[in-house]
Amino acid sequence: MTDTPPIGSRAAQIPTIAKIIWTLGFSIGALSHAVDIASNGWLPYEFMPLLFNVYWTGLVFLDPLAGLLIWVRPVWSLALGCAIMASDVLVNAWTAFIAGYHEFYASLAIQTLFAAFVFFVAIRHRPGAVAKPDIL
Repeated sequence: MTDTPPIGSRAAQIPTIAKIIWTLGFSIGALSHAVDIASNGWLPYEFMPLLFNVYWTGLVFLDPLAGLLIWVRPVWSLALGCAIMASDVLVNAWTAFIAGYHEFYASLAIQTLFAAFVFFVAIRHRPGAVAKPDIL
């Protein structure tokens, strides 16, 4: 069984600009976590519970995977990207609003915009979606 979407399907026709934005967004996420790890060592988010720390540290691997897969396995990337963004926005919103780390507000706003882009692309280009002429 192959992940390659059929010709004419929306997943096969994700515009290059959308793939570039997708890749850049996930690369920026991976880079921010890599900088934290380089600066503060493995599991650098000691101010939060261990599961949050493990989750954020794991994004150093998952984010670039989502950025790469959009080029070679778009259906997998759509699913992974949505899972990453939904969970990351939820975890960061909890950290900002419930745990009280207000310094997360600005990055959460930007991240939420990128999540909206990811969800929009995933909905428009999900397997089985019919191709229609438009921008994304």
